[in-house]
Amino acid sequence: MSDVLNYTAYDFDDLVVALQNRLKNKETWVDIYRSGTGQMLIELLAYVLNSGLYYTERRAEESYLSTAKNRSSVIALVSLLNYVPKRKTSATGNLTFSIVSPLTKIVFIPKYTECQSVSGLKYLTNESTVIEKGQTSVSASSIQGELKQIEVTSNGIINQEYLINSINVENSADTTNPTLRVLIDSVVWTNVDSFINSTNISEHYRIINEMDGKVTVKFGDNINGKAPIDGSTIIIKYIDTDGLDGNVSSSDKITTINDTIYDEDGDSVTITVTNEDIFLGGDDEEDIEEIRYEAPRVFKTGDRAVTKTDFISILENYSGVASVNVWGENEEAETAGVDADYEMLNKVKICIILQEWELPGTTFKATLSDYIYDKSMLTVKYEFVVPTFLLVIPTLRITVVKGSSLSQTQTDVEDILADQFLLGSTTKLGTMIKYSNVIAAINDLDDVAYVTMELEIYKVLSDSYDSFHDWGATLDALDVKPESIRLFVDGTYVTSDEDNGDGTGTFDGVVGDYTISNSDIDYSTGILTLDINPDPSSVYIRYQQDEHDNIVPTFRQICKLEDIDITNIEVE
Repeated sequence: MSDVLNYTAYDFDDLVVALQNRLKNKETWVDIYRSGTGQMLIELLAYVLNSGLYYTERRAEESYLSTAKNRSSVIALVSLLNYVPKRKTSATGNLTFSIVSPLTKIVFIPKYTECQSVSGLKYLTNESTVIEKGQTSVSASSIQGELKQIEVTSNGIINQEYLINSINVENSADTTNPTLRVLIDSVVWTNVDSFINSTNISEHYRIINEMDGKVTVKFGDNINGKAPIDGSTIIIKYIDTDGLDGNVSSSDKITTINDTIYDEDGDSVTITVTNEDIFLGGDDEEDIEEIRYEAPRVFKTGDRAVTKTDFISILENYSGVASVNVWGENEEAETAGVDADYEMLNKVKICIILQEWELPGTTFKATLSDYIYDKSMLTVKYEFVVPTFLLVIPTLRITVVKGSSLSQTQTDVEDILADQFLLGSTTKLGTMIKYSNVIAAINDLDDVAYVTMELEIYKVLSDSYDSFHDWGATLDALDVKPESIRLFVDGTYVTSDEDNGDGTGTFDGVVGDYTISNSDIDYSTGILTLDINPDPSSVYIRYQQDEHDNIVPTFRQICKLEDIDITNIEVE
């Protein structure tokens, strides 16, 4: 009926018409002229209805995890799943402390000894250690950040709360050695998720993440959790971290010790520090989309690593981890074409890539093993596998709609391609890159009239691959598509392979200034060898996988955007 209000129509004009139609049926209401007072009242009511319906809908959206826009709403919703979004997490690694020559006294390196990188970032030892008599160095597990301390006097009331006025409080991923500690009159109290199992004498406290990123330390009410007594000294120690920015590459060395180091007699010692390995695992706080994605997956695991999905969900939720794949004996046996792989029994292979395409070091893997061990079966052993990067170069020829900008269209296409290779999002370990998805995303651009594309994989050949040939390599993405391999010598394309029809191919022949001989390509194993005369300084190839133009990685492989090659772009 035309005079019935549509409660799902929020448009102001539609509401005005609906109200007019309804009032026309009322003999007492005749003023519907645009300039009349009655029409003004109709429009006022329509405006109020329009606003009310909009905010009602917005409030309803905030009640569901998939549609909520406000961070506070998302955090409140995932709290129902007992999920606490991660704060900033510190990078971890090892620091090596050295002296010039052995001493006859023990040199003490205390926990939380502060060091500094060339760029000014602070790092702390996360354990106490010593340089023994007769030794010249020692390695200590360390963490990025600066040690902070808050000291207050308890007022004795129940439900005491103390705010840490910082948005950089470290997340304490290592529960056995937390970086946020609370001491009451020099006694270390215990952090708990809830006071529900705490008694009136339990020396417990809770850490509450505030909506603005700060942290509150809360104590009990002398029924569930003990309240610090009046006059007691409360000390809150925490690490202020730089999160993702605290990851240190091999180029940014940690070279300065900000604290004085002493030997067992209390004499100061001249000592140096460096990081032999990179510091990794640093991460910023979870954003809304990460929380929305992670919370249901982690909740589904029941905090237990049993299935493959459980392992991936729990490990990807660990700070600093961007992509994970795990597999066991069944997958290994299937790949090998056998019924069972007995060497893989009770073993889980784990392949991990950290943020910024970094690989985990020994310290990170050891910490991660301890973390996952508490959630999985006692008999399970872990084996970390180094991932293989499939370096992808989309090669395109683009026709642009008449009147469009060539340079802007090229920029837009490059942005689209970058979005198709976002680590942990659109590209993951063991996940296919579909040709149809990539080409469809480019074709969605208004300025693109037509585009053709090949997804090529870049591989550098080695001059020491074997002792029989000048150059060689084993290609990673199998099977290789015959007659898709393009050979580049000293950065210049010279020739492509010829299919022999028996599963092999060749490059043999004289091409420009080069003579290529003894070449052999096995499309199924990926083994490629050849000789080149005269001897070039570099050789690489670009090839396609024989998977209907897609790229299908194995368990340990991931597609990474190496470059974008737009060979031709022209106006329609």
